[in-house]
Amino acid sequence: MPGPSNILIELESVSYAYPGSKFAALQDISACVGRAEFISVIGPNGSGKSTLARVMAGLLLTSGGRVMINGLDTARPESRQEIRRNVGLVMQNPDNQLVAAVVEEDVAFGPENLGLPSAEVFRRVEEALAAVGLSDMRSRPPHMLSGGEKQRLAIAGVLALKPLCVVLDEPTSMLDPFGRQEVLQVLRSLSKSGTAVVLITHHMDEAACADRVWLLDKGCLLFDAEPAALFSQFELLHELGLTSTSAGELAYRLVEQGFTLPVGIVTMEDMVNFLCRVLK
Repeated sequence: MPGPSNILIELESVSYAYPGSKFAALQDISACVGRAEFISVIGPNGSGKSTLARVMAGLLLTSGGRVMINGLDTARPESRQEIRRNVGLVMQNPDNQLVAAVVEEDVAFGPENLGLPSAEVFRRVEEALAAVGLSDMRSRPPHMLSGGEKQRLAIAGVLALKPLCVVLDEPTSMLDPFGRQEVLQVLRSLSKSGTAVVLITHHMDEAACADRVWLLDKGCLLFDAEPAALFSQFELLHELGLTSTSAGELAYRLVEQGFTLPVGIVTMEDMVNFLCRVLK
């Protein structure tokens, strides 16, 4: 957990109900995201993950509680423009976020709308394309990119606005395994370079790459812990219709068959290291 001076996003007893709905999409959620921290969010369908993403990005105002972004309250109208610069939102379908006919023009769209000088726009475009590994594709039309490349381009468009945090709502759900790996590599790099990342995903192996994992169900935050702690809760995950990671599920099945394995096997690297020790 980040210390008080290192908190970037703070959710204080946050609730949200859509107009006309009898049920709350979010219920009394309290949590925080530290600067440069990588958080993943998992949960069954309808658990409130996408609603949480929009609340954290300041696109939805809470029905109860409050959201603080770098010290700014999302409920205050005068703070909203700065909040949307601080938090960038990347959606599931990259085609919905691409607006220009050429890759570099798409990345430049946001900074140009901020009224920045041409030299600053150029610098931001260069940095954003380099961050997602698309510098060599700057002159290509976006429709000629692969799914993974389009999603990386959508991320670059957000990065060009220099946000302190990037919130991504299932950005890899429409991608093949290679495309998912491309995007995940970019997110790891962003976190290491100082940008906070909140990744909403239904791929447990992706979630396990984060510093902490939030587990949602029926709008409530059930668990906020390091991946090894959460993905060892097999019964809880299975009750919610979820699984652990691939390696975690393998470890669970082996234990069921009478094998003795240490607690906390989450990644394939964990499993390989364990097997190497046993076989040695």
